Parts: sequence; C-alpha cells; structure tokens
Amino acid sequence: MNLLSRIKNYFSEEVKETNLDWKEVALDLNQSLIETQEKLQEANQEIADLKKIVAIYKEKEKEKRWNIFTW
Repeated sequence: MNLLSRIKNYFSEEVKETNLDWKEVALDLNQSLIETQEKLQEANQEIADLKKIVAIYKEKEKEKRWNIFTW
C-alpha cells in the first residue's frame, strides 16, 4: 500500500461519534462516581458489621473457655 492509499483510507474511515459536550461528560462521570461511592460505603458497612459479629463470637468463646476452667 502506498502512502497516498493509506492517507485516503485514513480519512475515508467512518469516524466514531464522541461526546464532546463537557457538561454531559461531567454529569456521566459524576453519576458514576456517586454510584461507586455508594458501593464502597455499603462494602465498608458490611465489613464493620462483620467485625462486630466476629468480636461477639470471640467474646463468647472466651466466656466458654473461662467457664470450663472455673469448674
């Protein structure tokens, strides 16, 4: 393929339409950020809840061991 053919093919290709309206792009990105933050908050809350549950089980296990030794 010669240079002229490559240039012709380059300019004749269909150009993908991109959203150049910065307001729409900003709104889309902001919405995506909000959704990601909500998911992160839910995950962090679940982790905190699970840590509390583990702490409760550990405390119960300590009480069981203490009761066995006090007999």
